[in-house]
Amino acid sequence: MTNSDPHTSRRALLAAVGTAAGSLSLAGCIDADSEWVAADVPTDATLYDVVPTALGTYAVGENGTVLARDEARGEWTVELENGLGGRGDSLRSATVTSNGRAMWVAGDSGALGLYDVLAGRTIDVSAPKGKTTSWTAIAAAGLAGDERLTAINSSGELLRGRRDGPTIEWSEVIEPGSGSSVTDIDLTPLGYGYVVDTDSGVFESRDAGVSWSRIGIEGAGVDFAAVAATDHGHVSVAGGNGVVYTYDGLEWSRTTLGEQPIAALARDRDTAMAVSSTGVLSERRYGEWTTLVDLRPGNELLAVALGTARSPQLVVGQSGTIVERRY
Repeated sequence: MTNSDPHTSRRALLAAVGTAAGSLSLAGCIDADSEWVAADVPTDATLYDVVPTALGTYAVGENGTVLARDEARGEWTVELENGLGGRGDSLRSATVTSNGRAMWVAGDSGALGLYDVLAGRTIDVSAPKGKTTSWTAIAAAGLAGDERLTAINSSGELLRGRRDGPTIEWSEVIEPGSGSSVTDIDLTPLGYGYVVDTDSGVFESRDAGVSWSRIGIEGAGVDFAAVAATDHGHVSVAGGNGVVYTYDGLEWSRTTLGEQPIAALARDRDTAMAVSSTGVLSERRYGEWTTLVDLRPGNELLAVALGTARSPQLVVGQSGTIVERRY
């Protein structure tokens, strides 16, 4: 996506979100002490993903843009303007190690690399195994310096890697899906992995991504776009028609969150958040989904992040859109 698209400006977004959030609070919100506020962001680049790290939240996007949030001040700054190696390849996905000290990013033309959030240092390992196809999603598990990596590309291929200090060993590329396009991936600390595709397919690995088997979802009729997992019994997938499925290790349960496709999903063991491409945010607590707010941002939303003790819950999207939950 390029900035030539006719997206709404951030100034217009500030006004639109303020109106939407205000009208929702009058109608009744799950938490009357919070509001969703559009952040002032130093870029108009589309932001494709957002992740919390040990030092704060980072967002990645168009032309290799990487933004960092100063959690003390609540301000966003540009960490990288032109991506890995200064090539300007858009970064489509980001993930962090279990201790939040290393952020991995992946994107166009085989762009793949590590950003050490403690040292502020970038390591470019783009085009591993000679793969220059665009990476659509990346996942990591384990501590920084000993993490496992899995990336999927637009050709439906999956690449595994294992970091050992300064070196990374890459395995051979495999195709875990059903022939349809794989769209998202997640890893858990105990070696489970989950992949979704556009043919209602959910695939599980129990050996850190070496082998994969289909675990659903029969009769779903959904093009899945997102997966989030914490362990074998806590998995959520979402996609078209506003549908979210939750897996408890034995069976799937289905919830419909409106009519618009779910663009992004995030979860931990007890809480989950989903955002539709048009800006409807939903939250799952104690096993029940509730609509939080319709942001009506005017720009497509593309990723969501759960809050931490240091960072707020937030969503990101086109034209530098960032909307934060503030208390």
